[in-house]
Amino acid sequence: MRAIYLMACVLISIPLFTVAKGIDTAKQVEQNLWVMGMPQQADIKSFAEQGGDIVISLLSVSEQSQTAETAWVTEQGMAFYHVAIAGSEGLTLAKVRLLDKVLLEHRNKRVLVHCASGNRVGALFALRAVWLDGKDKDTALEIGRERGLTSLEQTVSEMITQ
Repeated sequence: MRAIYLMACVLISIPLFTVAKGIDTAKQVEQNLWVMGMPQQADIKSFAEQGGDIVISLLSVSEQSQTAETAWVTEQGMAFYHVAIAGSEGLTLAKVRLLDKVLLEHRNKRVLVHCASGNRVGALFALRAVWLDGKDKDTALEIGRERGLTSLEQTVSEMITQ
């Protein structure tokens, strides 16, 4: 009986979905731009209290449906945008342009961009640096790394050279 109880305790402690290790707190990378992995409600509140205006989520549709983030953001009086990126398949010119459009429309506002770990954030910013800003590959990858690019670096590198 005790073994069953211990097993139940272990199973209850396993999260419903796991989040990759990445940028756990908001990191300022430009004057009005912060990046991070998956924010918790306290992170959203803190960003709002520090003058945050906009939150852009790069979570996949499935990931986004498992969080109350939209409500957290709007309860704090901030605007929320969802640019769904489902892994490397979501790294497209259209998504880069969409992110760029939102950032340009709100260039004078304080913006937080996040995904689950920061990896997709870094990937999109690296691709934006090359495809839209005309940066060279090394500079773009460095921009990406600064913004959380890790396991998608090889994919991004190959996309840049195509």
